[in-house]
Amino acid sequence: MSYYPWVDDDEDESFAWLDSFRKEELDGRGYLLSEGVRCEGWFPKGLVFDLSKERGSTLTDSIPNAFGMLVVSEKLKGILEQETLAGSIEYLSIRLRTPRKKVLTTPYYIANVLGSVACMNAKKSDFDMNDIAKDQVLYFRRLALNEKKIPKDVKIFRLAEQTSLILVREDLGQRIVDEDCLGVLFQELEDFGSEFRGRA
Repeated sequence: MSYYPWVDDDEDESFAWLDSFRKEELDGRGYLLSEGVRCEGWFPKGLVFDLSKERGSTLTDSIPNAFGMLVVSEKLKGILEQETLAGSIEYLSIRLRTPRKKVLTTPYYIANVLGSVACMNAKKSDFDMNDIAKDQVLYFRRLALNEKKIPKDVKIFRLAEQTSLILVREDLGQRIVDEDCLGVLFQELEDFGSEFRGRA
């Protein structure tokens, strides 16, 4: 079975992007949203995210953003709920605000994938470790997986060696594509990290 990194679709300039939110509302705990831990106990209900003035206005099923979050529509949330193990994703409700300061009623959620799977093939991967979080990869030039370490019933997971990275199994990715979900981009694993190749 193949696995694909879930990355932002930044190829279509008509797509809306999340630009900012009031970070103080997360009380210094925003980093936990990329660590695979449950956050509903402290996450502010109805946190408002601003849509970028510099990008398009089309609301997609997965809203690109610079925060490394999976921000999904009701439609995409429904697919994930059908396809993944119960309790494996926490859905945190948020609201979107247009550049004209209108708060939209369209429901969106941060899909916080819980837990992680340690399955990087270190011998076949090319990467630099993070000097601060010493158990985390800072960036990959090439990522190879040891698929034997991935549980057979897991279709979406965080990579334990870089918990901000979410990987999707081929059949789930195909279902999302077949359902015409906009804003979703699954990258070929062999292309992941290519922008860093050639660096020392």
